[in-house]
Amino acid sequence: MRNRVVNLVIALMAVVVVAGAGERVLLEGVLVRVNDRIVTVSEFADRVQEELNQVPQTPTGEELHQFVDMLLNEVVNELILMERATEKRLDVNEEMVDQAIANLREENNLQDDQEWEQALISSGLTIDMLRERYRRTILLQRTVQGEVRPVEVTEEELRREYEEKKSRYLVPAKVELEQVFIPVDDGDASRAQAERTALGMVSRVRDGADLKAEATLAGVQLQELGEIPTDDCRADLVQALEGLDDGAITDPLPVSGGFQVIRLVRRIPEGYQPFEEVMPELRRQRSAESYESQTRGLVEKLRNEYLVEVHDEYLDLVFARFGTT
Repeated sequence: MRNRVVNLVIALMAVVVVAGAGERVLLEGVLVRVNDRIVTVSEFADRVQEELNQVPQTPTGEELHQFVDMLLNEVVNELILMERATEKRLDVNEEMVDQAIANLREENNLQDDQEWEQALISSGLTIDMLRERYRRTILLQRTVQGEVRPVEVTEEELRREYEEKKSRYLVPAKVELEQVFIPVDDGDASRAQAERTALGMVSRVRDGADLKAEATLAGVQLQELGEIPTDDCRADLVQALEGLDDGAITDPLPVSGGFQVIRLVRRIPEGYQPFEEVMPELRRQRSAESYESQTRGLVEKLRNEYLVEVHDEYLDLVFARFGTT
């Protein structure tokens, strides 16, 4: 009896007869059906709009079509997994949603209620929409977790993958630098004085004086610039550093607002990020790839077991809402 009622509702939703005319015009339809679960054209269009609100730049033309197609496939997969969740009698309690939202606020430093409300408005979400998103996500995760086996990867396998993809972990040549910046006030006299100060500092340091002490006497600070890829350095800086040994300083470099004296702390040759640093990332990637692969396999298996209908011919109604066809 229940299936007959559902089928009747689906049939009635497919077309609407325009009052005062005999013409049958499609205004609404069932876009996706998984067993007794359905998503209508208008429901999917609302979901498209919700997702578009989350992207920095709204796609148009072919990009919009690709975006909608990808989202349609995602919705189908969601319905399949939700049907599986019902079979397994899984549910999500509100405490789980509360905790997820609390974590979101903490991670984004949005403990202030006013800032939190503004962040929701900026993202085009209401608190109810956000809660529904988390409720759906948590339910889908719980559904998959019981059917996906964690992947076991040995260090040897990860090391082999590291060697195969080693070019990804190339670290360019760098220079570690410190600087003393001597500012210039308005006027030629100030600039000339700043240049004399810089030249005197360079001369004394090259004779053995301490650069940090010289900076303090000049009323400025010795600043760490850190490690900078050589290719990112200014052309004049590259030229000034050429031939310098580690620990040596450049001649004063005229820059906007003053003069710069640079100390080359050390040169760091081109190399590769060590395997020990990369290993956790490789392990996470393997785990994520296995999770996604097993999830796709589960969805495909269930797709063959369930009644799954996708009426993508109704997508024109969705695109019409966004002013495209």
